[in-house]
Order: sequence, then structure tokens, then C-alpha cells
Amino acid sequence: MNILIIKIGAMGDVLRSSFIAQALKEKYSLLNPKVFWISDEKANAIFFNNPYVDHFVKEKNKSKISRIKFDLILNLEEDLENCIFASSLKHHKFIGFYHKNGKILPTPEIKEWFNMSMLGKKPENDVLKKNNRKTHKQIMSEIIGVDYKKYEPFLRLNKKQRKIAENFLRKNNLTRKDFIIGLNTGAADRWPKSLPIKEVVKLIEQISKRFEAKILLFGGPNEVERNAQIIKLSNVPIIDTGCENDLYEFPALLSACSLVISSDSLGLHISLALKRKTICLVGPTSPYELDMYDLGEKVIANSNCVSCYRKDCKSMNKINLDKIIENVSKLTERKIGFIITSFKEPNMKRAIEHGLSQNTNIKYDLIISAPDEETLNMARKYSKKNKNIKIFKDPGKGKSYALNALFEKLEYDILILTDGDVYVNNLAVEEIISLFDNPEIGCVTGRPYPIEDRNNKYGYWAHFLFDAAHKIRKDYFEKNKFIECSGYLFAFRKNKIDKIPLDVAEDTVIPYFFWEKGYMIGYAENALVYVKNVDNLKDWMNQKTRTSKAHETLDKYAYVNYTPRVKTFLNEISLGAKMLIKHPSNLRETFWVSELSLVRFFMWAKVYFDTKLRNKNYGDAWERIDSAR
Repeated sequence: MNILIIKIGAMGDVLRSSFIAQALKEKYSLLNPKVFWISDEKANAIFFNNPYVDHFVKEKNKSKISRIKFDLILNLEEDLENCIFASSLKHHKFIGFYHKNGKILPTPEIKEWFNMSMLGKKPENDVLKKNNRKTHKQIMSEIIGVDYKKYEPFLRLNKKQRKIAENFLRKNNLTRKDFIIGLNTGAADRWPKSLPIKEVVKLIEQISKRFEAKILLFGGPNEVERNAQIIKLSNVPIIDTGCENDLYEFPALLSACSLVISSDSLGLHISLALKRKTICLVGPTSPYELDMYDLGEKVIANSNCVSCYRKDCKSMNKINLDKIIENVSKLTERKIGFIITSFKEPNMKRAIEHGLSQNTNIKYDLIISAPDEETLNMARKYSKKNKNIKIFKDPGKGKSYALNALFEKLEYDILILTDGDVYVNNLAVEEIISLFDNPEIGCVTGRPYPIEDRNNKYGYWAHFLFDAAHKIRKDYFEKNKFIECSGYLFAFRKNKIDKIPLDVAEDTVIPYFFWEKGYMIGYAENALVYVKNVDNLKDWMNQKTRTSKAHETLDKYAYVNYTPRVKTFLNEISLGAKMLIKHPSNLRETFWVSELSLVRFFMWAKVYFDTKLRNKNYGDAWERIDSAR
């Protein structure tokens, strides 16, 4: 299946529309779609690292695809040239703007957007635009028929761009631990969206005094004099990032920021796509079309002129600076919940005590979730001495079911998850949360560590498998590759997860939810979680089979064509081959590894037999294996 998307300018609109490629890929995934995207040559920097766009086509070279028959064409450009071109292509289905009898017309799907555009009937189009309360993402999603809540603009930096950011930080004596605020308060000339220079200077001085922040100043080619004047008038040190950065360098430098304050401009959309906390200043354009993706706040001018789209609009003069400061303070707060889920665990006391005895200044609540009164009564005793312990009685239908019930009640920014049958070291919270200082990291896994002696067979098997997982996660994290998390200890940004499917393990599917939105997965190798493993073959097979089956339904919820499953039989062979040779240190261990290989083979055979032939898949339920406790 061939899909063509035509969206050429402006660059901010192109970037915020980038989610469309992923949405259409997933909508037609069974047809193995190939997505072509026509845009301005500059937009190549937006799409070169986007796995959902198979062919980026420069606008000047669009004639090269004129012989391809497209199953679907989506034309979001309203100009005559592109409408004529789009209409001339062979296609099965067409959505968007097309040319007929000398006129530019909309298909039914895009009529609402057309009516409020510049091509709509005046003055009704201006009224519709001003009264619209749908975000751009919602409107575009409705046009193509997908769930608008699922997708976000996609912009993933490459290794060279990350190097640009690190070199910039080093050159300016900055580190990732500094609170760095980027100011991008100018705008292009189409509408007066810039915050006045004097207001910018006041804002910088207030921010510096209140938050001790480092200030980076951003701007475009037409803002050289403006930024020079801001620096001259300010009594606060400002780091000038320059005004000549292209679409390759600009995102790299913006990624150095902890938080960004921006006008409604390209900088806003880059900041949001890079998952930065963002405050948007809005005046002449529509604040309602802007989706902040739970990453920030909008400060709307106190003016009746908002959303007027007039070139002489003065609404940006009425932006409330106190409101900006209030939102900076709000966005820097971070509430953390540390959840221990349990079901009649005899070692729950140990899990709670290790959860409480963390070597950190980070504030967090310890949340105990269990269906049984034994565990809940134990938690109540601890809560009498510690006000930060919260207790939740879950319905007893399984871990994911309990977490879904918890998610409806909890208001935290980051959740750390572990189990009552394991315990963490005293660095777990500090090591995990420190990785979230990078806004691009959406999910973090800790490092499971076996407590068994490796001098017996099952202990050695545990060390072998955990060591292999550690080496893979460490290597993948260093290379910014996808990592699957461990359910023994992992954490994620709560506002991105509403509900967990019940027929796939939560630690399996949650990392995919983040990765597909453009987030990175972190590995906190010094956040250890100590695990007691099984000591007999029957329980070993039951446990490992259940764990592996939890991955077999992943393709129902994740687009595994572009983020392939990590836990598979073939991957285990390819990734584990070196470990089979290097890990054993004597003949006895070599024999144990050989046994482990055979047992793993039979385990995968059972997984295949159960899921593919008997249609017996993973299901959420509390299950205890006593020998592992």
C-alpha cells in the first residue's frame, strides 16, 4: 500500500503534523503501507530520523513520483500548484484539497478545516476560526479517522545532534543538572506573535532571581537585532545560541533546555516534539488549536483580540508575566509515587523497609497495593510511623488490573513500580529519578540482580540470564536504542499512561507506548532490585513460560514492524550466542549452560504451542510460585 502526504509549510505546521505518518502506518498496518511525504527541502531535518516516513520527497522533485499509483493521498496544501499536482496523480482514495474546474475544493473529510481557512467564505471563516475549540491534532486526526489522543509529533535526534548539544553545554560551562530555560519569544513576520523586548528583559530578570536559572536565548534570522537588544538591556547573564541555526542545529540546541518559553512559532513545536516542559505565549493566533501534550501550559494574552489573525494585533503587549512565572514554578514541581504491588508475599516487610530506606533527598510517597488483608495490615502498621505511606486495596484480579484502578486515583508525575517479593537497594529512587532529568526519557528500568549463589545450577542460570539482560540494556541505552523494561523495577511518566491492557505484561507494553511517541528508554544500572529465583525445573518452566507468553500479544498494542520485539526466540539465539561462550568459567558451568540452552528451547516451543496452536495467551492474574519467594 502506498500513502502520500503533502504538507509543505510552514515548518512548525509540518512538524506538528508529523504524527499523521505514524497514525496512518498503524491504521493500515495489515497492508504494509509505505508512506511518502512531500515537503520543503528544509523539512528533511524533521523526517530523516522518523521511522514512519519511508520516502521523503523534496517539493522541487515531486514530479519523480508522478507515475506511482497511491492507495491514499492526503493533501493538506491549499495552493493551486499543489492541488493541481495532487489531483493529477493516480489514486484509489483522496482526502484533502483538490483542483477541479479552476477551483480549489475540499473533500468531505476536510470541509471543517477548509471552512475556517483563508479559502473559506468570509467573514464566516474568521468567526469559525475564532470559535473553534478543537486542537490542530484533533482536527487532523478526525480527517484521517484515528484516535487523536494516541499520537504526538515525532522528532528524534540523532547521534550528531546530541553531540552538538553536549558540545554547546560544555563550551558554556553548563551541565544537565543545571536548570536551563530557553527563551524563544520572537516569531516570523506573518503575525505579530513576539513578546515585546522590554517584557522579555523583565521576564529574564524575574526568572533568574526566582529560579537561579541559566538563560538561553533563541531566535531566527530576522531576530538578530532584537536579540542583541535583549542582551544589551538585560542585567542578567544570557547565553546567545545564535539566530542562524538551521533545522538540524536548532532542535539540537533546544534539547539542552530543561524548560522552554516560546511564542506560537516553530520553536514551540520543536520544544514539544522534544518533550520539553514548555510555556506557550499566545496572542493573535488561536490558543485552542495548540495541543501541549501534557507537557506545559499556555499563557494567553488578556485581550479581546486573541485569535484575531490581524497583522496589526497588539495583544502580545498584554501577556501577564506573573502568569508565566507561576507556570514555571508549577512545571518544575515533581510528584513521585513508589508503588509496591503484592499478593500474600511473606517477604513484604523487607520490600517495604527497603522502599523506605532510600539514600536520597527526593521526596516520594510509598504506595502499597494488595488484595489481601495480611499485607494491608502490615502496611497500616508502617503508615502509623510514616505519613508518606499510602495504602490501596486492589480488587484481587491481577497486577495490571490493580494498576489500572490505581492510575485513576493517583496524581503523580513519575511512578516507580516494583513487587512485594523483591527488594531494592538504597540507591534505587535516586538513580532512577536522576535519569528523568532528561525530558526525552519517558521510561526507566532498574537492574534485576539474583540473590542466589552461582555455584548451583539454578543460581547459575539466574546469573547467566540476568547478566545477559544487563549487558544488552547497558549497550542499547548507550546507543539510544529501544530497551524492554523489567517488571521487577521500572518507572515511567504517569501522564502518558491511562490504562494498561490486561493480556500483555505491563513492563512489556509500557516502554513501547513511550518509544512510539518519540521518548527514549533509560537504564539505571545502579538501581538494583534483588530477586530470589526458582530452584526446580517445574516452577522454572512455569515462570519463564508465563513471562515469555506475556510478549506474544504485543503486536495488538505496539507497531512491532518498526520497533521489533526484543524478547523472541530468534533474538535469544543471536544475542545470547556470545554469552554462551564467554560466560562459563569452568567445565561445570559450561555443562549448565548447555542444559539451559535445551530448557530454553523447550520453553519457547511450549510458548509457541500454547499461543499459536492452542490460542492460550497470557492473562492478567495474581500467581505465586512459592519456590521463588
